[in-house]
Amino acid sequence: MSPKRPYIGPVHRVARTAIALLLSVGGVVSHAQDAGERFAKLSAETESFTRYNATLQKQIASQQQRLADVEAQSSALDATAASLAPLITRMHDDLEKFVSADLPFLDPIGDSADSRKDRMQRLKEMVADAGVSQAEKYRRLLEAYQIEIEYGRTVAAYTGQLEDGRKAEYVRVGRVALLYRTQDGLEAGYWDHTQKKWIVDNDYRDAVAQALRVAKKEVAPDVMFLPVPPAQEASS
Repeated sequence: MSPKRPYIGPVHRVARTAIALLLSVGGVVSHAQDAGERFAKLSAETESFTRYNATLQKQIASQQQRLADVEAQSSALDATAASLAPLITRMHDDLEKFVSADLPFLDPIGDSADSRKDRMQRLKEMVADAGVSQAEKYRRLLEAYQIEIEYGRTVAAYTGQLEDGRKAEYVRVGRVALLYRTQDGLEAGYWDHTQKKWIVDNDYRDAVAQALRVAKKEVAPDVMFLPVPPAQEASS
């Protein structure tokens, strides 16, 4: 005889069905919770990537703007460089004309008997040198102009020789006057800008002596009576 199955009444069947349903619902709930967590994580990652992408877009836009600015500046520099060449040539030519028409004073510095002459020669060679940038040429020319301006504000003395070989002391008073006195002190004279030559005038011996003392800082600057060329009408 086969064993008897235990009797399962209606109440027990309902209980078993309820337990099965509860277990099934628990699995669904657990699965839903996992899906919700994954969705929340994906949403957070998506939002993070969106913000990162927006930041990158801003950086790219900024770099593009900088590139555009650099290209604009480069074009402006090319145009400036092109306009600098004739400007530099004109500046150099004008400076040469000015120096050649100026008082023929020397500016001995260091081992140079005339740094002014040396400077002008270096500028001439530099302007003709294609290996020197336009910016450097412009800077050096500006320096030369500044030095020439300073000559007009200073009093300076130096020793040299007259055209006949005699030694003399020279004194430059700005660009107002250039005078000399022979080493023995017996002769004095000045450069006549109008006639472009030296004029012997011993009436200026005391004035030259005073100007030399001022230039050598032996005495304080004082009123000096110097030969000044007459004013000339400017040419149009």
